[in-house]
Order: sequence, then structure tokens, then C-alpha cells
Amino acid sequence: MRSIHLLKATGIAGAETHLLALLPALRGQGIDCGVILLEDPRREQRDFREHLERSGVPVHSLPIRWHIDPGLPARLEDLLRGEPFDILHAHLPHGEVYGEFAMRSFPSGKFVVSRHNDDRFRRTLPMRWVFAPSLRRADRIVAISQSIRRFLIDVERAPAEKIEVVPYGLDADAFAREAHPGAFRREIGAGENPLVGFIGRMTAQKGVDILLRVFARVQRRHPTAKLILVGDGPDRQGLMRLAKSLGLQRVMFLGWRTDAADILADIDLLAIPSRWEGFGLVALEAMALGKPIAASRVSALPEIVVQSETGLLLTPGGVEEWADGIIAILSDPKGAVAMGRAGRDRVLKEFPVERMARRTAGVYHMLTDNPHGGKA
Repeated sequence: MRSIHLLKATGIAGAETHLLALLPALRGQGIDCGVILLEDPRREQRDFREHLERSGVPVHSLPIRWHIDPGLPARLEDLLRGEPFDILHAHLPHGEVYGEFAMRSFPSGKFVVSRHNDDRFRRTLPMRWVFAPSLRRADRIVAISQSIRRFLIDVERAPAEKIEVVPYGLDADAFAREAHPGAFRREIGAGENPLVGFIGRMTAQKGVDILLRVFARVQRRHPTAKLILVGDGPDRQGLMRLAKSLGLQRVMFLGWRTDAADILADIDLLAIPSRWEGFGLVALEAMALGKPIAASRVSALPEIVVQSETGLLLTPGGVEEWADGIIAILSDPKGAVAMGRAGRDRVLKEFPVERMARRTAGVYHMLTDNPHGGKA
């Protein structure tokens, strides 16, 4: 069986990291995979392509300069005609929309859509019209969390019987082996000082503005603590101005880094202050390295973080509650270690890559082994 995965990438974020783990693992399930990458020529995705190719996944690139590209469906159809496939598996908005257009020329083909986020823009009526055709055409919709499943049903009126929940998975041992404990602390001269970390895009969704206000309070109790912010995005400059206006002296904006394992190995806790979150793969990465987590009680995060066992679930936007929670973790090193151990046990037991690959392959077989499976 052969599946082709279609997406537009703008960096190696959650969905892309997910595919880098999933596609090689699907080979162990007897699934041959390829990728069609919709790529803006002004933002070439060399790192993502190289990662895929090193893992043995062939990649074809198609240029897409604007969100609306009238010629793209025909170019995509031509490429698919030369690439025999059993399943076209679309990821992220552009893959979903253009995949549905292309599948109109393959009426007997199977079309799977993965939903990686409960984006706010999908709540608007015009956007619901845009994505309704792909949800109707999809033979199966893969939701990466129960939260996204509820969103699909309640907000977008997707048929519940089409939706399969397949959470992200992580090879926790392999990720932990990438880490070099102590390297990041030496780089920044942190010594034994407390480090609070954030890794993600600098957008309103991720709540970094909230975290900066929280950290202003945390520093009053832990004046030697540092806040480590890893990532980039459209809000970065505004967030840097906010940090300055708050008088924060011990905040580091590091931009995108390729050594996430080293950073997670050396922080004392990971903060995920998101306003909404499709899954939160970075939570699994922190848990793999035995780190406690402070996360918003929103979307899928309560499906990952167990309250008071692997971390704390906090009210999104609740600055005082967040500050008290982070202070509590930093002030109880033994408790933090216990949370980290419980988190590592949880990621090993509940989120292995093999389970994710097996469930994804099960979705494919459900469609290809049953000629009528998945048709609405």
C-alpha cells in the first residue's frame, strides 16, 4: 500500500515533526510513503526536505506562491498521475483544500485528512465554507486529540463516524539520546539558576505575552531565574518590546533552534501558556526528558498533562494562578523531579510512535480493505 502525504510547510513545527516520526514508522506497518510538499519559493523548506529524505521518504516539491493558486490543482493532478497511490493523506489547511480539488480527478481514490489544530479561524462561517468540501470528500478524518474531534463535530459539523482519533507519538528514548545535559546551561552561563522554558511559535495562540507577565511575578520570588523563549513568528518583535516594558532583564529570545533536546534537558520546567492547542508535541518531548510542565487547561493539553502528577494545568490567561504554579514547582525540587519521572513514564506508556503508526495504518486498511469503507 502507498500513501502520499500532502502539506504546505513553513518550518519544522508540530505537524512536520509528527510526519518525521510517523512516515518512517509506517514502513514497519507495510505502508510505503511519499510526500508532496507545497513550497513557497521565497521560503524554501530545505531542512524539512532533507530530514524526510534522510529517513528514506521521497519528496516532490510543488511551488505555491500565494494562498490562492488557480494553477496548482492541475499541477498537483499531473504529479499524482505519475505517482501511483492508494491513499492521499492531506495535512494542514493548504493540503486539505488543494488535496480535495485534486481528488476530484481520482473518484475511486481514498482521501484522508489529518487535523492538527483547532484554529480559531475555522470557527468563522466563510472558513467553514472553504473547508466543508474537504470534510465531505474525506473518507476518514484523523483528529490528533479528542479535543479536535469535538471541535470537528461541534463547530464544523463533521460526521462523527468519519473521525478517528490518533494522538501524536514520540520515540522518547531516541529523543532523550539526542540531549547533551549541561551543554545549554554552559552556553548561556546559567549555572544552577532556575530556568523556565518555552518552545513554540511567537503567535497569539501560544500565549507568550501571558508568560512574560507571569515571569515578572515569578522573578520577585526567584530573582536569579531566567525565562528561555525558543521560537520565532510574527509577534516576536512585539513580545520583545513587551518584555522591555515589563522591565524583564532575565529573558532570552533565542529564535529557532535545532537543539531542542539540549534545551529541554537543562530547563527546570516547560511552560505551555497556549490560548488553544491542537496537541502540544513539545509537551511529550519535555516529558521524555523528565521535566514537569505548567500548561493551560485548554484543548488537548489536559489529555497529555495529568494534574499534580506530571505537571500543573492552569487557567489560560490567569497571571496570578500561573505565577503561583510556576513558583510552586521551582520551590519544590524534589516534587519537580517526581513530576518529571511520572511524565516520562506516561509518554513511554501512552504515546509511543509504534501505536501512532499502527493506528494510522489501521485507518488506511479500513479504507482499502473495504471498497465502501469511509464513503459518506
